[in-house]
This record gives sequence, structure tokens and C-alpha cells, in this order.
Amino acid sequence: MNPEAQLNQNQNQKSLIVKIVLVAAAIVLAAFLFGMYNAGRAGAQQNPAVVQGSVKVTEIDLNSMLDGYVEAVNVAEGDEVKAGDVLLKIEPDIVQAKVKEAEAALGQAQAGLAQAQAAQQAAQAVLNKAENGARPEDLAQAEAAYNYAAGTYERMKPLFEAGAVSANDFDGVEAQYLAAKAVYETAQNGARPEDIAAARAQLAQAAGAVSQYQATIKQAEGAVEEANSYLKHAEIVAPTDGVVTAVNVEKGELISTGMALASMRAASEAWVEVNVRETSLSMVKQGGQVELTFPAYEGQVFHGTVTNVSKNPDFAIKKATNENGSFDVLSYAVKIRLDDMTETLYAGMTAVVDFGAGDGGSAE
Repeated sequence: MNPEAQLNQNQNQKSLIVKIVLVAAAIVLAAFLFGMYNAGRAGAQQNPAVVQGSVKVTEIDLNSMLDGYVEAVNVAEGDEVKAGDVLLKIEPDIVQAKVKEAEAALGQAQAGLAQAQAAQQAAQAVLNKAENGARPEDLAQAEAAYNYAAGTYERMKPLFEAGAVSANDFDGVEAQYLAAKAVYETAQNGARPEDIAAARAQLAQAAGAVSQYQATIKQAEGAVEEANSYLKHAEIVAPTDGVVTAVNVEKGELISTGMALASMRAASEAWVEVNVRETSLSMVKQGGQVELTFPAYEGQVFHGTVTNVSKNPDFAIKKATNENGSFDVLSYAVKIRLDDMTETLYAGMTAVVDFGAGDGGSAE
């Protein structure tokens, strides 16, 4: 074998040995990690008081109650905001038109009410006069008119009989006499029952119109209030202090009712939530003290307080296995307040809670 071939063979042998060593090392490492995993799993099984959970924060979605175009976007993702800050604006043209329409309807209803109230007052006056009779001055005026008409009639009657006055002229004098007599007798005797009934019906009709317009005004006032409330929602404001986590629209974009425009994380304190199996629930007490660790802050131990244990089981269950026999095991959500957290927490971060530490989860 020539020297060059011998050299290539030696290099191939060395490369094969290196590959075998690397594969062997990978196998050893995998076995080591699997052993650690099983050890950790066995430790968790042996210590049911240690439960893994996650960090929760208050997330708020900001939606639109209006249809329209985005007029302005005043924030970007990551901005810190205060309660009441205007984050976005929606063009209010459509809503302003609805406000004017509602105000116009209210004005018409108010004008109609004024007319109906005037008609009601007039009908009441007619009824009062019919029920109470004529005033003394009205009676005196009717009597004077009757006396004058009667005197004229008595003077004209002989002249008519003598042919000195035409039939047309006498008929006019007689008609005036009879009309004045009827008015005077009515003033003396009061209105007829049918006249009083008609006056009452007229008053009832006027009162009904007033009630109808009053109801219309209330409805119109509600429409104006509703339209103005929608106008307020043309500005999307921060409901609390916090940080903007998402902005989903841009200026000029057409949006629809209920669309998610932005999201923010409230500045209120974060908490930890874990699901505790019912077999370990006896260790969890309301107000109990616990210890917490976070993979993100290795080596640090924090303390917390159990603030709530859900009264209803979680939908997630642990199916029957050799570990728990033939029974399914439910889990319950437990909320934990962080008492001495000094580090920054983000939603979804892993937390490990030890219910056996401190006072063992017993109530204070």
C-alpha cells in the first residue's frame, strides 16, 4: 500500500472513532437528562405540596362601540398610559348626525306638547263655562241684546202686518230676535247636557294628546342621551393605568362595532395561579402562606398568600392511571398574592409554589 493510501485510511479511522465517541457522549447525556427528569418527576410525586403554575396579569381589550374610520392613533405598543388618556379617536360624523336627528325629534315633540297643552286649557275653559253657567256680565250682555232685538221685533211686526215693511226685512228682524232670545235663555239656564258632554269629550281628547306628547318627549330625550353616549365612545380612553400591549388599527382604517382596537396590561399587581389536584387540596387554606420560585429568577425565593380557592373544579382532570387507581382526579384553581416580589413579572411566566413551606398553607 502506497503512503498516500495509508494516510487516508488512518484519517478515516480517526474520523470514525471521533463519531463513535460523540454518539456515545450524546447517549450518556440523554440518559443523564432522562434520569434527572425521572428524578424530578419522582420528587414531584413524592412532594405533592409543590405545584407548578403561571403568572397572571390583568389584560384589557379595548373594543369599539361605533362603526367608522379611525381618526387618530395616539399610542404605540409598549407605551405607558394613565387612566383617562385618549388612546384612539373615531371619526364622529355619523354619530353627530344621529345626535342632531334625535335633538330635532325632541324639539318637534316639545312643540307638539305646547300646542296640546294650549288646546287642553281652552277645552277646560269651555267646560268650566258650560258647567258653571255664564258670568254676570255675560248674562247682562245677553239680556241687553235680547231686549233690543225684542223691541225691534215688536215695532216691526205691526208695520209688516200693515205692509209697510217687506217680508225680507221682517224675516231678518225676527231671526235676530229669536237668536238673541236663545242666547239669553241659555245664559239664564246654563248649557244643555249634550253641550257639557261634548265639552268634556273635547277636554279628554286634549288631555290624551298631552300625555302622548309627554311620552314622545321622554322617548326623544332617551334617544338624545343614547346618541350623546355613543358620541363619547368616539374616543377610546384608558380605563386604568397600564402599558399598551397591542395596537390593532391604523389611522384611516374602517372599523366595525365590537372590533378589538387595542389591548393593554393594567398596572395592578400580578398574581400566580395554580391548579391543585383534589388529592392535595387539604394542604391549601384561604390566607395560608406559601413560598414561590421562578425559573426566570433562579436562586431567589419569594413569599405569597393564598387569596382564593375556586369553588368549582377545573375542566382539566387527571385521567385514571396506575398512580391514582381507577378514579379521575379533579383540580381546583388557586390564586396566590405575591407579598414580597421585587422583580418584573410577565404574563405566563412559570412559577413553582410550595404549599408545604412557611406555615404549611394553614390559615393565619
